[in-house]
Amino acid sequence: MKTDIRYLDLGEVSPEMFLGIWEYDNVIDIKKPTLIKWFVDRTLISFNQGPRWDEKLKKWGYDIVDLSDIYNSNELSDIYKVRQYEKLETQYSADMSYYIEGPDVINYAIFCKGYDYEGRKQINEVLREVIKKIFKEEGIELQLLGKYDVAFKDDGKLKKCIGLSYRSSIPEYSNFTVSFTYKFDSEVANRVRNFKSKVRLKKFHVDDISNAVGGVWEINSTIDKMGVEFKYIDGICKNLNFITKNDSLSDEEESKLFERGNRRLTEKEWYLHGNNENFEIRY
Repeated sequence: MKTDIRYLDLGEVSPEMFLGIWEYDNVIDIKKPTLIKWFVDRTLISFNQGPRWDEKLKKWGYDIVDLSDIYNSNELSDIYKVRQYEKLETQYSADMSYYIEGPDVINYAIFCKGYDYEGRKQINEVLREVIKKIFKEEGIELQLLGKYDVAFKDDGKLKKCIGLSYRSSIPEYSNFTVSFTYKFDSEVANRVRNFKSKVRLKKFHVDDISNAVGGVWEINSTIDKMGVEFKYIDGICKNLNFITKNDSLSDEEESKLFERGNRRLTEKEWYLHGNNENFEIRY
């Protein structure tokens, strides 16, 4: 049986909306399965600390990490910086992960009911296989990199270009996210990686990040983003038995998302110190 899914193609958004959308289920009352697509209007670096799930303790852990030296650095003052909130099940040996976002990095979030651990693995497999099929038609053979990421091979090197993840959500719902990188700003990434900070950033074991991360336009610059996006939405909905119902945010929803994102962007206790006490968290 097919299920209706609300489709929100939000296109290009401000940094405030970018941050708010990542917390969609903390801000918006989800009444039906929802699929969102968006990208930010400028190149920026998004820091992500967690909280992270502790499998041994069976609870969420949250270590406050101070980003003051990065935010206050003259060396990095021209780079737009945000601190993103999202719960992660993935563990990594660093204080903080980071992502380079921009107009050529397309994000998707899928909120759907149910799915236990095995079911989530199957969903992620579907999301990956649809991606691989689409890019194979564009002449790019993609490979699985680790548990979640997808990469292409360039001059013998595997370069991550697509990230997939499962995130916890409100009761009865699961949240799957996918990010496509068409063009990767390695210059910004290398500057942040090379900055001498007290914070241990999650890093690939390479001197130049462009040897480990890239955008699919490096292999085929003629790939049409709009065409790929149409095929991807169509492919995942067919495979997961969804029927898309095109929609837009209500004025109230847009206002709530912008307000949450603006607070993440401007409240120093959050963006400098990671203090989340002043924010309502639903789950």
